[in-house]
Amino acid sequence: MSVNRRRTTNTIEVNFLAGWLVIVFLVGLAGLFFVYLKNQQHAVGNQCRLVESSLREEEARDEALKAKISSMTSRGALQHRLDDGYIALQAIRDTAIARVTPPAPAEVDGVLRTASSDPESRFGPGVPQRAINR
Repeated sequence: MSVNRRRTTNTIEVNFLAGWLVIVFLVGLAGLFFVYLKNQQHAVGNQCRLVESSLREEEARDEALKAKISSMTSRGALQHRLDDGYIALQAIRDTAIARVTPPAPAEVDGVLRTASSDPESRFGPGVPQRAINR
């Protein structure tokens, strides 16, 4: 009797093993990427905390400076400086005051003078109102 005496070998399916290796590699890569992103998130969070704390310090400093400015420009503080002679008040000269007066009518009927100094101008003081309206 001729019996096949060859040993049975356990075959390895390369396609099946390669597929699982690719899946494991991708899951490992995704895990590493997740850890990298978490580390970046913590680093940016620490930077944000530092910036926010410095911003709060600057806002507090700004408020303190505003309070100091308002106390230095108050009426009492200015009066104290005036009494000490640190500042002096001077009267405003009449030549430094600009006065705006309303334009004077050229005639009794209320027609205003024109800016033209040309005597031949047709819109002068001697021109009747009918000629101006045309």
